[in-house]
Amino acid sequence: MANGDPFARMVKMMERQGANLNGYDMSIAKVISVKPLQIIDKGNLIERNLFCNGLIPSDKDEELDEILANEKSISKELKQFLKDLYKELRVEIGDEVLVQRVKNSYYICGKVAGQ
Repeated sequence: MANGDPFARMVKMMERQGANLNGYDMSIAKVISVKPLQIIDKGNLIERNLFCNGLIPSDKDEELDEILANEKSISKELKQFLKDLYKELRVEIGDEVLVQRVKNSYYICGKVAGQ
């Protein structure tokens, strides 16, 4: 593009000011469903292109209790630790989560503390 072309200058200005040079958006969203996983982010329902890698979307409280009840060879302390860890990693309806938007995809980074 030529430097003297007004359209080329306008495109360059838009690139400098526009979203292509900005960082990825991060926001706090609310979980409204876990199966299927759905969130509300800035008033918008997000149900597609939604990724939750480090958390467990589950609607069953008894899942881990049933598994641990059958494990006879591990201590009560380890069972309690696993229950506490599971609670921290589990996403429930109403939880607030940190979400990063990358183009048309949404990545849940983790639960917001103080839940």
